[in-house]
Amino acid sequence: MNRFDPLETIKEILWFLAVTAIAFGWMFLMMLIISFVAASVVKITIPVMLVTAVCFTVAVDIVAVIRRITKKRKEREIQRMLRE
Repeated sequence: MNRFDPLETIKEILWFLAVTAIAFGWMFLMMLIISFVAASVVKITIPVMLVTAVCFTVAVDIVAVIRRITKKRKEREIQRMLRE
């Protein structure tokens, strides 16, 4: 039950990278839309958009890692309870 599964680990890493890429693309697209809509009010440059998108992506990644850790801990706790 607690065996290391390399295929599962590779899938988790690829899923994490996909979520990261999607989050970055989404954040950057939202920054582009905001800059076009608010062009007369706020001047947002491409470097600022990239930094903002990276910051939001890192926040999404941190949440994803915390959720994964919590899930693994719950699974281990269930396995421990079943063994007792």
